[in-house]
Amino acid sequence: MNAELTLYDYWRIVNRRKWIALLVFAVTVFSTMFYTRLQPTVYRSQALIKIKPPASYSRIPGSEINDFDPWSAVATELKVMTSSEIAERAAAKLGLPAGPKSAAQIAGSYKVERLQESNLISLASYSSDPVKAADIASAVIDAYRDFDLEQKSRQARKTLEDISSRKTEVEDNLRTLERQKQNFVERNPKTGLGSALANQLADLEIKKREMLEKYTPNHPDVLNINQRIDVVQAKLEEIPAQEIALARISREVRMQEELYTTLNKQYEEAKLGVSSMVSFVSVVNRPIPETSPISPNARLNSMVGAVLGFFLAVVVVFLLENLDVSISTIEDIENFIKLPVLGIIPNILSEKPLDNWLTNVFKKERYTVDAFRSVLIVNRKYASSVIESYHTLRTNIMSHLKSGESASLVISSAGAAEGKTLTAVNFALASAHSGLRTLLIDADLRRPAINQIFGTRKEPGLSDVLAGKADWREAVLESADFIMGGLDFDQLMRFPGIENLKVLNCGTQPGNVIDILDSANWKEIMGELKSEFDMIIFDAPPVLLFVDAVMIAKHASDGVVLVYKAGKIARGALKRAKDQVGGAAKMLGVVLNGVRASEMGPQYGYYYYDYKKYARR
Repeated sequence: MNAELTLYDYWRIVNRRKWIALLVFAVTVFSTMFYTRLQPTVYRSQALIKIKPPASYSRIPGSEINDFDPWSAVATELKVMTSSEIAERAAAKLGLPAGPKSAAQIAGSYKVERLQESNLISLASYSSDPVKAADIASAVIDAYRDFDLEQKSRQARKTLEDISSRKTEVEDNLRTLERQKQNFVERNPKTGLGSALANQLADLEIKKREMLEKYTPNHPDVLNINQRIDVVQAKLEEIPAQEIALARISREVRMQEELYTTLNKQYEEAKLGVSSMVSFVSVVNRPIPETSPISPNARLNSMVGAVLGFFLAVVVVFLLENLDVSISTIEDIENFIKLPVLGIIPNILSEKPLDNWLTNVFKKERYTVDAFRSVLIVNRKYASSVIESYHTLRTNIMSHLKSGESASLVISSAGAAEGKTLTAVNFALASAHSGLRTLLIDADLRRPAINQIFGTRKEPGLSDVLAGKADWREAVLESADFIMGGLDFDQLMRFPGIENLKVLNCGTQPGNVIDILDSANWKEIMGELKSEFDMIIFDAPPVLLFVDAVMIAKHASDGVVLVYKAGKIARGALKRAKDQVGGAAKMLGVVLNGVRASEMGPQYGYYYYDYKKYARR
């Protein structure tokens, strides 16, 4: 075979198995469609959430609004939103039974992801019902917002409780110091200057602490305060001990009063923060039911199925081509068996489609009698191209024989169902059409068919003539017998040269076929037949099944023609048949039967189409 394939060769390979390719393509596409229909319909509902602390958050004691990092906060919130806690809360809002099963069902029905370079979170929920998908998204958002508000409120309440506890503690200390000062004054009624100095010293120290929050210890104002504190302390050292004790008590009272005032202010701010606490979560886009499902994507699946079907069809076609050991082109046959292709017989279809299906698709070995008659060229309305192919075959055969003499020809095949009988009958009709006196002999003594095709008697026939039980002149049938046998009279009479055709059926089917063929007086019989006929055609059994064709070819033929149906059997079988016949008789060549124009190659296919078109004009 040719090492390099042309583009046309690829097209021919695909065209030869186009029905298989179409079947694979159709099965793949329909399987994809069936799979798509089996998939549950899924709708999606989407929402957009923003994570940002409200402005009131900065008024809550203990909050650090400046420390809020939106990037890390969003990453944390993504984990929170996909937690089992949020799933359980959402399930409860949807009215589902409490438990891990409902939570797992909700958790598997939504997904969250962060939008790039933002503090926005995209939430998508999925369900077979578009309304339910939107409800799931809303329930998850509400559950997450409630959870976030509870967490933030818990922190604010904890801060309020801490401030309240500290405020109570300072208030108790202040009452104790006030009672202590009152008791001291009652016991020492003359003291008073020390208290004034102590109050002044306390004011200076409070002022110093406030200035140190803004300035360094070396600031001039801070140094000035220190000098004033030193002056007051020096004066306090000059007063009696009772005054010093009273000053110390007064200073402690003043300090506790200032602390109590600060705590009371923080307490009120904490109460205000708790009452105005809101969630960090705000909804940018609310989830709404979508009318179009996201799965299954019928259009995408159909496209994938079509592409996959085309790919599988091509793969199957070329796989079958590689597994095919038959030969389908003229060049391949001639190169392989080293014999010429004498003729190309186009594929002739029966008028009954059922018979074509049985023979081509289901590999039925033989047409029915009615179907066989419909494929004879005598019954074809447009038979010019077919008759021409048989005329070409006759011309090629005669070129390999002695010119001007009668010719005897054995037509056989390597195996069964390759069209040898159809070729023999149509070749005989074409020879008669050309004016040759033609004798068609049914030499298939095991499975005769010609008597059924022409509807004539089977006996006496070839076996009786070979056994000496009948004279060939009495056994030969002609056109009048064909008409009586059931062939259409009008078509038979319109076929030119039908009177030149004679038929010798198989005769009585013997049990010892080999003995009859081997013991017959072939020389005398063939001498008489060649004196009466220009073309003698033997329809012999397949070569690889029986030795009959080899024996007939050895004794009675001028040459053997093997009929090979394109793509029917392995090339090795054709070569073995050629070798068997070649050892006993002259091999003329091969008839390529049942060829479609698409399989003949461009150099032959175009000619076939052009001739067919030309012949109908």
